[in-house]
Amino acid sequence: MSLSKNEIKFYKSLQQKKFRDQEGLFVIEGVKLFQELLEAKTFEIDQILIVEESDLIDELKVEHGKYLNVISNKDLERISSFKNPNQVFVTVEQKKLKALDYTEDQTILFLDNVRDPGNLGTIIRTADWFGVTQIRCSESSVELYNPKVVQSSMGSIFRVDVTYGDLLSEVQAAKAENFSILAADMDGEDLTNFDFNSKTVLVMGSESHGVSDEISALSTAITIPKKGKAESLNVAMATGIILSAIK
Repeated sequence: MSLSKNEIKFYKSLQQKKFRDQEGLFVIEGVKLFQELLEAKTFEIDQILIVEESDLIDELKVEHGKYLNVISNKDLERISSFKNPNQVFVTVEQKKLKALDYTEDQTILFLDNVRDPGNLGTIIRTADWFGVTQIRCSESSVELYNPKVVQSSMGSIFRVDVTYGDLLSEVQAAKAENFSILAADMDGEDLTNFDFNSKTVLVMGSESHGVSDEISALSTAITIPKKGKAESLNVAMATGIILSAIK
C-alpha cells in the first residue's frame, strides 16, 4: 500500500509528545525492538508498517495480520525518525498508570527529575539487567515514550514497569511497607560498607540538582566511593554501580 499525505502526517506527528498523548500511542522502529516487543507481550500493538522486501511478512500475517500494512521503503523513510530506517515502524498503545506493588522483597527505583532521554533509557536497560521490575518517575522527569528513551532502552521498556507520579507520597507509602529508602548523594555513607535491606527503594536524582530536599529528609544517603578526580558520575552509570552493590 502507498501511504496518503494524511497518513504520513499522522505517523510523523507521533514524534511529538503532544500528539503521542493525544492518541495514546508511541512508536518503535527497527527489527530488534519489534522482536523484543513481540516476545515480551506486555504492550498492545496498534499498527505494523513493514517494507515489502522484509522476510518477516509471511510470519507476521499468521498472528498479526490484522495490524499489518506493507509499505514501500520510500514511505518508511518519510515517516521514520531515522536516517536509515530498518524495515519496520510500529505504533503501540501506551499503558495506563498503575499502582506500585510493595508486596514482595525487591528493589524499586525512584527517579527524581531525570530529564535526559538517553539517561532514562539506559537506566531502564540497567534496571532490567539487575532484575528491577518497577521504576517510579517524578512527573518532572522525561517522558517514557520519547523516541530516544524507547531506543536507548534496547527493549527493556517492554519488561520494566515505568510509571509516573508524586515521589514524596510514594516514599511515604514505601516506608509504611517497611522499605528502606536510600538516596544517592555525594556526601552519603560509603555503599561498600552499607548493609542493604531486602526491601529497598533507591532514589536517584538529576546530575545537576540531585534528590529533592523533601525526599532526602526521609532517606538514608549513600554514595559511591571516589578514587580519582572526576567531579561526578552520569546518573545512569551511578545507578548501575549502586544496583550492582544492592543486588
